[in-house]
Parts: sequence; C-alpha cells; structure tokens
Amino acid sequence: MRTQILSVLAAAVSLAFSGPVAAQASTTEASGSHQLVLIGGELQACSSMASDRCDETGWIDTSTMRTDRFLNLTDKYVHPLLHDDLWPAHRREIRDELDAALDTIKNRIKEDVLPERVFQDEFTRRVTKHLYDSLSNREWDMIIDHLEMPVQPNRRIAVNLEESLNKAAPALMKAFIAEAQRVSDGKPNVLVVTAAARDSLNAAGYYTSLLADAGANASWLPIDAAVNAAQRGKRCDELDKLRAEHHNAFQRARVHGERHNEQVEFCKNPQAGVQMVANADAIFFADGDQHRLRSALLNPLSQPTDLLTAIYQRMLDDELVVGGENAGAIAMTGRPLITNGTSRMAMKEGARSAQPPAPACNLDETCPRDLNPDSLTYHPLGGLGLFPYATLDAEFADKGRHARLMRLTAATQTQLGVGIDDETLLLVDVLNNKFKVKGKRGVSFIVGAQDAATAAASTFHYVTDGAYGDISDQDITNVTLPTEGGIVTEDPTTRFMGKRGAIDSLRLICRERDSFTLVEDAFEMTVLADEGTIRQSAGGECQVLNARMGVAWKPAQNM
Repeated sequence: MRTQILSVLAAAVSLAFSGPVAAQASTTEASGSHQLVLIGGELQACSSMASDRCDETGWIDTSTMRTDRFLNLTDKYVHPLLHDDLWPAHRREIRDELDAALDTIKNRIKEDVLPERVFQDEFTRRVTKHLYDSLSNREWDMIIDHLEMPVQPNRRIAVNLEESLNKAAPALMKAFIAEAQRVSDGKPNVLVVTAAARDSLNAAGYYTSLLADAGANASWLPIDAAVNAAQRGKRCDELDKLRAEHHNAFQRARVHGERHNEQVEFCKNPQAGVQMVANADAIFFADGDQHRLRSALLNPLSQPTDLLTAIYQRMLDDELVVGGENAGAIAMTGRPLITNGTSRMAMKEGARSAQPPAPACNLDETCPRDLNPDSLTYHPLGGLGLFPYATLDAEFADKGRHARLMRLTAATQTQLGVGIDDETLLLVDVLNNKFKVKGKRGVSFIVGAQDAATAAASTFHYVTDGAYGDISDQDITNVTLPTEGGIVTEDPTTRFMGKRGAIDSLRLICRERDSFTLVEDAFEMTVLADEGTIRQSAGGECQVLNARMGVAWKPAQNM
C-alpha cells in the first residue's frame, strides 16, 4: 500500500502546471474589488437565541426578543404528530414509543409548555434515551416542528456581534459589508437568502438581524426550494405542504405566520425576486444544505431561474456583491457540487453522482440504495455557477476534508478544488480572475487530483491571511504569500480524517523537512516537498506552494 500511495503521488507530480507559481516578487497586485465573498464556516454569533455564544448577556431583553422555541405537549399539538401519514408502517412502533415518551416527560415536569432545550434535556434522560438514539434527524425535526408554538409577532431574534465570544464572526461580517459598501451609495442594501436552511422561515430572523448588526439594511429574499417548485406548478397556496416535501419542514405557516404570508405573496409574483435584486448592493447565502440551496435557484433540468440569472448578471456588471457562508459558499461552484460525505467514506467508497442521503438515514431506513449517511455524493452539473473555477468545500482543514475533495475532483476530472477553512474567507474578483485570503486560518488548493481504488493524491497549496494571486480553472499563479500572521493557540493534532492534523503537521515542511507521514486507523497520509516547493511561515502556520499530498486506505493492515 505504501508503494501504491507513492505511485499515485508520482502521477500527480507528472501533471505539470501551465506556468510556475511565484510566491515572491510577484508582478500581480492585490485586487481592490471582489464580487464574491466565500466564508468557510458557520458564523458563531452572539444572539438572543444563543446566549451561550455571548460574552455578556445583560443586553438581552426577554420582553421584546426571542430567546427560545417553545413546545406544547397538549393533545392539540401531539395528536397531529402521531398521524399514520407521517410514520411509515415499519416506524409505527417507534411512533407508539414516542407517544408514551411524551406522556412520561409531561408527567415528570408537570408542565404543558417548555423550552426546546429543556425538552431535549428531558428526552435524553435515561428512561427515553434509547428512543432518542433511535430517531433519525428527519423524525426529530418533525417532532419539534409539530410541537412548536407560534412565534409571537412582537418578538424578534436580536444579534450582537460585538458581544460574540468568537471574534471571527464580527471580523468576517465586516469584511463582507466592506465589499458591499464598495458598490453602494451609503449603507448597503443586503438581501438574505435562507434557502439552504431546513426551516428557511425561522432562519430569516437570525440572518436579517446578523446583517443589520453588521451595518446593512437587511431584507429577506424569500426564495427556497418549496417556492421554486410552487412557482413552476402554480401552487403558491400549497407552500406549507411543499415545505414538508422539499425541506422536511412541517407546520411552518402555523408557527411563522408573518413570514409565511410574506413568502406566499413573493411566490405569487414571479418577478418579485428579480426586482429585489435590481435594488440590492449585495446578497448573502446563509448556511444549511448546499443541495437544498441549489434546488431553490435552478429547475429540475439544472437551468437557472430568472432570479439566479439576475444575480449572475448584476455580479458580472460589478453592481452586486455575493456572499456565502459554509454551505452557501460551497453552492457557488460552477463545477461538480459536493453534496455530502466524509473523507473516511470517500476513501472507502469513492464518489457517487446521486441524491445526497439524509442525516442518520440509516436509523429510519431511508438511505438511497447503496448509500449511507457518510457517503460522498455530488451533483455533476455543479451548483449556482457564480464561482467558475473549481469545486468548493468549506470547514476544510478543520474537518479533515482533503481526502474527500481529492476523491471528488479526481472522479469528476475537475482540475482544481478549493477548500476554505473555518473562520476564513476567500475574496474573489471574478472579473479579473484574482483572489485574496482573509481570516484566522487558510485556504487549500487541490490541483490535478488522481485516484486509484484505495488512494488519492494531488498537487497541494495552502495559503493564509493576506495571501493573494491569480486564479483560473487550472491553478493559482503569481501568488504573494504573507510573512506574518496570528499565533495559533489551539493544541496541534495529527488526526487528519475529520480534524486538522494535515495542516498542523504541515509545519514540519517549513522546518526544512521534505516529507511526513501520518497514520490514523486504517488511513495513511503522505505529504512531499522538493526543490520546486515554496515554503513560508506566517505566525504559527506553514504555507506551501507545489507540495504533494496523498491519502490511502489500508484496511488489511488494520485487521
């Protein structure tokens, strides 16, 4: 197996670049304008609904702000949840156990109404823990949706970026707002798209407040997969039914009455979204599920809607800045779109062009044939097409996603893959093909990946805050690397199949090592450098250009 991984690495090395990557004395200047702002992870901002993310909580006014979701355990809420239509025959025994469990919880706490977090704490206690562990994500979401009480119209989610424990959130949002201000005449008008969220109506409150606190005039653009389907079929009055079908979101009209009415009105005016985009300075795609977001803006034949076409045209006219967070960033690609999967399963199974499996689909037996919750899946026709150069991935080093991106780009013969770390953003000038990195961590570039049955390898670059250069669908070139950076405070790890061991260990290359090998369970990673590799330390991180990386799965040696 060692010979196999090195042979794949050698094949990757033989894929020569069209031109050298130059880290020093670059003739390229950093671009002053960027139409795309791609954020590599979830924005962990302080809010009235997430006080555990706040440094101080005295600003939270419980009389005017939403602080929790409240659930009702009376028969009025429970009986619709237990209907046969919601539970296939093979899951009705679980349904009956749920009925008994809800009675147990109600009798234990002696209350009809309780906050969601209290309900979850009670449900995961010893008596009902076995049932909780048997429920799929789909079933748990369905339970919460049916028990949730209507949101009071005078209560709004409030966000306070300055009180966020995670200081990356305000810094990243300010970078996005700064780009939006470049094309605005004053305070930028920013549209928020929550179509990637399972419950797009609930997410609207948080994200509009987030953008407003960051300095924007924020409005919700109420498109999602259910609206797209309703407009095609002229079924806008059936939105609540379509949400269950396309989002696994139930009874949202009852819970979010104002947002529902707003979305129905939007749905009935097919040009409403185009008009909103025409008056916007920026648009922000919130986190969630990239496949769900894709379904909101393309039709079943993968043709763009009028709304997506309007976004694309205004971006190319340099009149609209487009931002995306995590799944919202991944979905921007015009290359094959990653929709699910872990590095471990990518190495074991390869990549599948298939509908992504639902989380924990193994528990309710809803996984597509030959797939499991961790299978690597992709859409071959890509995402929204706003980032034309490469397949995108996010939370990249933090979740050890090098192997999954190498597998996917090799399987689809995609020359370039880009992985953005958490707490990091990639700024892209699509008009002049330039990029810049900002944030706490870095961005990885996977170039010319190849794979075999149980191994994958590619040329590899890793750059951090302040790096900039040119980008094409083949590679990055004329790269300028920073020489300073923030000090890394997290403890290093060597685990690379789900954690950031690959990047932590990269520091060895900046200490003039030409190779290192990591082993985790049945997996092995090898990184090679030579005289063509450029190495540059910045703070506590090591940046490299023209290194090689390979990962192999060696099940026989783990027996």
